[in-house]
Amino acid sequence: MAGDWTDTFFGDAWDRVVRHAHAPGQSRAEAEFIHQALRLRPGSRVLDAPCGDGRIALGLAELGCRVVGVDSARRSIGRARRLARASGLDVDFRLGDMRALDVEGRMSAVVNWWSSFGYFDEETNLRLMRDFAGLTRRGGRVLIDQINRERVLRDFRESAWDEYGPVRVHVRNRWNPESERIEGVWTFTEGNERSRRRTSMRVYTPRQMERLMDKAGLGLERLYGWIDGSEYSRGSRRMIAVGRRG
Repeated sequence: MAGDWTDTFFGDAWDRVVRHAHAPGQSRAEAEFIHQALRLRPGSRVLDAPCGDGRIALGLAELGCRVVGVDSARRSIGRARRLARASGLDVDFRLGDMRALDVEGRMSAVVNWWSSFGYFDEETNLRLMRDFAGLTRRGGRVLIDQINRERVLRDFRESAWDEYGPVRVHVRNRWNPESERIEGVWTFTEGNERSRRRTSMRVYTPRQMERLMDKAGLGLERLYGWIDGSEYSRGSRRMIAVGRRG
């Protein structure tokens, strides 16, 4: 599993970006949408992978779910555990790679949020989807959140600047039509410090996502376009796919 861009991207600079990436109340609103879209109930077991610093996992725990959160970034898991203790929430945060999940028992649902799918090659992406499905009980659901490919390519931006707290981020993107991936170069600047990291994200059409889920043993149940519960369309902000097992 070594040698992927994910092995180096999620370092100190990204960690500082994430702390300023979400507006107040956003995490709660996203967790409430996920809870409703997956038809979760008090006591439902949920896997959040990757979970980052636990903002979605903690939100689902507040709504009564029993949550396992897995992430490969040690700093993020450490902060997630501290937030859980401070909030008095019982969430099982684990340091690990989502390509090698070691989770016991069946889940009511698996959540892959904030464009965290499509990181790897075609074979590994399919295997990951099969792993998600295999961890889900019959009748359970898998949720995959991606950018909306149709909208992004229509308004494609090769270069973009943004600021997250003390960190200034410049992203230079390239669309690779052969691999159907957005390949990026991210430059993080904080004071006199500068670092550069590469990304490569496979972005799926609705039909491609449906076929991928089908190969994994999931039936595509619904496509959402945003956390307000709106149906997916070509102009939607996101493509949030919910697949059902069995």
